[in-house]
Amino acid sequence: MRELDRIRRRLDRSQQRSFPLDMQEFGMQLTVNEGVFPPEDFQSWRWITENFPPVGGKNILEIGCGFGLPGLYLAKHGAQSVLSCDINPKAVANTLQNAARNGIQNVEALESDIFSNIPFNRKFDIIFWNCPSNYVPDDYEYRGTLERGAFDPGYRLLNRFLSEGPELLTQAGSILLGFGSNGRDDIFSEIIAAQELDCKLLASGTYSQVSVTYRLFTIHKKVPGS
Repeated sequence: MRELDRIRRRLDRSQQRSFPLDMQEFGMQLTVNEGVFPPEDFQSWRWITENFPPVGGKNILEIGCGFGLPGLYLAKHGAQSVLSCDINPKAVANTLQNAARNGIQNVEALESDIFSNIPFNRKFDIIFWNCPSNYVPDDYEYRGTLERGAFDPGYRLLNRFLSEGPELLTQAGSILLGFGSNGRDDIFSEIIAAQELDCKLLASGTYSQVSVTYRLFTIHKKVPGS
């Protein structure tokens, strides 16, 4: 519970500042609005952006877009298209605002609870989610929208993502999942096995004065007979 309380305090503190916030990151002028998951207090978005594999010509679906990174960076640096979504309508609006501010036109954004509003006739080369790795009990009740970006009760969201996501991939497509070292690897592995997926660690790293190791996994459908 001490870790849970610590993260709650960080979320609360993240909103105790003047908004909007202006940032210059990865060659873009960005705005962060009140009520959006706080980039200055949770740095995994920066590490993911720095370590994302090449996306030239690919169609990407980004789950949990927040204020817009890394999706906007990918759209600006080679992706054919990016569809960004978030359960928080304030995040969707913030992403579209930052896309317009930087003249990035190959980005769409919509409100969606994981895949709930994604047309199932669309297929993607990459489906990306920097998921909330912090495990809490299945009966946990969120105190607000921001907590949805930090906690996953019973890993129900992770299970949904990995069970439904492969159906939206192109034949050669893959899932890229950000999953921190603070997560429950045992449950993660159980879900991967239950869904009969192949999972490999693509990259890992951290920043000074950050206790969590950030990790990026590539996940594919198993090839029959493998």
